[in-house]
Amino acid sequence: MDRLEKEKILEAALFMSPKPLPLEELKAIAEIDSRLQTKALLDELIYFYKTRKTALEIVESPIGYQMRVKEEYEDKVKHFAQDSMFSRGVMKTLALIAYKQPINQSLVVAYRNNKAYDHLKILLEAGFVKREPKGRTFVLTTTTKFIEYFGKEFNKDKKPTIAQTAKDTKSPIGHAINKVLEEKEDEE
Repeated sequence: MDRLEKEKILEAALFMSPKPLPLEELKAIAEIDSRLQTKALLDELIYFYKTRKTALEIVESPIGYQMRVKEEYEDKVKHFAQDSMFSRGVMKTLALIAYKQPINQSLVVAYRNNKAYDHLKILLEAGFVKREPKGRTFVLTTTTKFIEYFGKEFNKDKKPTIAQTAKDTKSPIGHAINKVLEEKEDEE
């Protein structure tokens, strides 16, 4: 396979993936011999998208490489993105965990009722939440996949910047966090 074909495979993989792809995975997909050669091809793609002045860009993050819409065009087209893969109830449970993390599972169930067990099963299977045993309960936190999917910045404590997230009422997680906060205010 020639160099141009490998570059096209990298571009196609980045286009199709909803999440950043690690260098090693891209190397394997395009059947490239070395990490250095893979990085060189990715750098060429990044340069290509910058010089074409398109609405798309390829960015490198600590997690990997991702093709995405440039920030200045995001507001105009984000309504075309898929809606959340979760129900409203699951999103509210996820928002509670993101807002209060680390949080005991028993507190999530107390706050969200017994449906929280079903919600947690979905979130754990999807990889958005992880749990660690703590006595007779579990401690729940969000995962890297949560960060990748919702694209929110995290502070040094690995907690979401909730004030920033809650302001974004157009995002599913921002909307869910606002609902959790509204319910909390109603109870007080």
